Amino acid sequence: MARLTDLLQRGPVLFDGAMGTEIMARGVTPGRCLEELNLIQPALVLGIHRDYIAAGADVIETNTFGANRFGLGDHYLESRVAEINRAGARLAIEARNASGRPVLVAGSVGPLGRAIEPVGAIKRTSAERIFTEQVQTLAEAGVDLLVFETFTSLPELELAVGVARRVVPRLPVLASLSFDEEVDPSGAAAALVAGLAPLSVEVIGANCGSGLQAALDVARHLLAAGAPAVSVMPNAGLPGHPPGPGASWAPLPRRAIGRVVYPTGPAYFAEQAARLVAEGVRVVGGCCGAGPAHIAALRSRLAGVPSVRRPPAGRRWAVGGHDPSSGPRPPAPPRSRLAEALARGRFVISVELTPPRGIDPGRVLAGARLLAEAGVEFANVTDTAMARLRMGVISCAALIQQQVGLEAVAHFTCRDRNVMAIQSELIGAHALGIHNVLALRGDPPRVGDHPHARPVWEVNAVGLITILANLNRGLDANGTPIGERTSFLVGAVVNPGAEDFERELRLLRRKIAAGAAFVITNPVYTPAARQRIERIAALARIPVLVGVMPLASARHAEYLHHEVPGISVPGDLRRRLAAAGDRAAELGLELAGQFLDSVRPLVQGAYVIPPGARYELAVRLVQRLRQPVG
Repeated sequence: MARLTDLLQRGPVLFDGAMGTEIMARGVTPGRCLEELNLIQPALVLGIHRDYIAAGADVIETNTFGANRFGLGDHYLESRVAEINRAGARLAIEARNASGRPVLVAGSVGPLGRAIEPVGAIKRTSAERIFTEQVQTLAEAGVDLLVFETFTSLPELELAVGVARRVVPRLPVLASLSFDEEVDPSGAAAALVAGLAPLSVEVIGANCGSGLQAALDVARHLLAAGAPAVSVMPNAGLPGHPPGPGASWAPLPRRAIGRVVYPTGPAYFAEQAARLVAEGVRVVGGCCGAGPAHIAALRSRLAGVPSVRRPPAGRRWAVGGHDPSSGPRPPAPPRSRLAEALARGRFVISVELTPPRGIDPGRVLAGARLLAEAGVEFANVTDTAMARLRMGVISCAALIQQQVGLEAVAHFTCRDRNVMAIQSELIGAHALGIHNVLALRGDPPRVGDHPHARPVWEVNAVGLITILANLNRGLDANGTPIGERTSFLVGAVVNPGAEDFERELRLLRRKIAAGAAFVITNPVYTPAARQRIERIAALARIPVLVGVMPLASARHAEYLHHEVPGISVPGDLRRRLAAAGDRAAELGLELAGQFLDSVRPLVQGAYVIPPGARYELAVRLVQRLRQPVG
């Protein structure tokens, strides 16, 4: 640790430049596993290290950025994690030893490339094991410090650094986040410094990103937030296609891979990076597109730049006045009519509406008007239920709210959307006035009308609730501030008819802990239904809306029992419906009403599901519910 401390005390510390883009600039085909080159083309990697040392770098990074079990697994190399990391460290150490200069070797560790719980499906314990495997191997191979870089999720960065502090506490740590150019850096910088403060990280910084001018703005906010020492390693401009004959340079989205070029030359890069040091940045280097020529120019330029040492600036938080060190930002209060009704203790009734299969919303809007005329205030709008193609839930919910006036509870599934699409759609839903969201995992495509469609499920229901809770705090799934907070009322689903009911209750606890504010149950017909609803209400301690679907016929009951997962209709009930003949629908309504009467003291509302979109049956049940109890 003393060696890095000594470097920081003497003046600005110069890291090397990019490894990945430099490898590809030297002829390696895009799409190859760059870390595998430590084994199959060691001379290439060794030569890059030597060139950076010759350019004047004080620290070189190992070619191990993506050498974790997930990253290598994408190339069927997960069994060679230790071998590839050891080789990466050995090559950098060999280059350092051959140079005769006191160069430090930093073990490079990147993100896993998978979303970690509570947002994603990767367990924290699994992520910790994967980071431990890489960190421990690099430490045993003899690196002088660890660099965690190009992380976009602050919680993942905190987890990775926490692993390093437990596993190899003697090694200094540089932790770096990649700042999006469209995010206000003030709040993100404050959250980064506050989040890493308990881990005593030696250097906190930013790398990758959109270029040098943006990096200067980020650096100023990191300094203002009180980082112990700040590092900045920007890209050499924005990536673009190499221009062909008669063609001009064309920009690409950032983090593009393949045959791309970065337009910033060494002289401009060095001039702008030197400004970082003049502002108080202690560690500089380069990321994508910055090669040995950029580092050599920066080494020369730094000779005339005095090092500025700024004391910690204290707390200058800029996340709407919130101090990130005091804990997560409190969520915005929900603004919906449903939230207000539940807060007042009213018994609420919501009826399910099914979006159309085609482009004509006429039938669902007619059903919504029928319900509104009967006094219904809220409508649950399904999201491709049973994995069958329907109009999108957000657009249909917005039509119902705007044209009829029923307030929508939008069902929202994880099946078809990755974490970025989830957030994008939810932000758009909020802008359209959809503030009630029921978080669902979604039915598998194989049960629907597109059985060969590929599900996504990058996020599960708990992760979706976590994302909604983050948005209510003004944060994205990475924990990065997005500005104004949303005001979603977040709902969770529980199935009282689950075969493993204890497991279902454990999952419900996780959903509530993640941020669910109300619970909706699946319909249930078994004799133990009331007892299970009672247990759900006692566990939840938040409003519960009991699901009820009147049985419309004996055939309907048989279908639910035999063909719909999670629903069981007892044999005696099915026989009663069969015996009722033409009066089966009347019997179904009577039984639904009796069940609701029995559980009404336990719950705060009802979620009525019209069988086969027969909204007239729902109206009759609603009218019964509105009658005085007793």
